[in-house]
Order: sequence, then structure tokens, then C-alpha cells
Amino acid sequence: MFGAGPVRTAADALRLQGAFAAMAWHAAIVVPLRLQMLAADALSARPADAGEVARMMTEKFAAAASGAMAASAQALRGGDPVRVAMAAIGPARRAVRANARRLAAR
Repeated sequence: MFGAGPVRTAADALRLQGAFAAMAWHAAIVVPLRLQMLAADALSARPADAGEVARMMTEKFAAAASGAMAASAQALRGGDPVRVAMAAIGPARRAVRANARRLAAR
């Protein structure tokens, strides 16, 4: 099962699965909190928090660009495919985790 493709060991597979699972866990916290904020603002007489709406739109592009640069740098240094993948998802994973913490504290 392992050894032929980019994921050579069970430890590599677990590292990738753990990273994606953590990101999915935090996204499951962020999405409902943001939807709740948007719904409350839509029913409110005062305008929505423009900063949060702008953040929702721009952070995805910033994380994707940072991930692409990190993955490219890792690949150019000769990193194995698992390290390249971990570098690629790192910025998005950190952004989602930070959003979950920030929004849960509100």
C-alpha cells in the first residue's frame, strides 16, 4: 500500500490526514459562526461588519497564494511530496484555526 506513490509510509499518511482533519474541524466551527453573524446582521437595523465580510473574501486568496509559494519553495529545496503538501496547506490551516479561535471568543 505504501512505498510506491508519494505517500511512502503510514506516518506520512497520518500526518496528511491529521492536517486535513484539523483543518476540517476548525472549518466546521468557522462556517456556522460566520453564517450566524451574517444572518444576525441581515436582520439588524445597523449595517453588517464590513471588516469581517472583507476578511471572508480576501483571506482565501491570501492563503492560496501563500500556500503555493510555500509549496514551490519546499519543492525547489527537494522536499518530498508529503512535505510539499504540508507546506501547501499550512497557510490555509493556520488561517482557519485562527478564525475559529477569534470567532469563538466573540
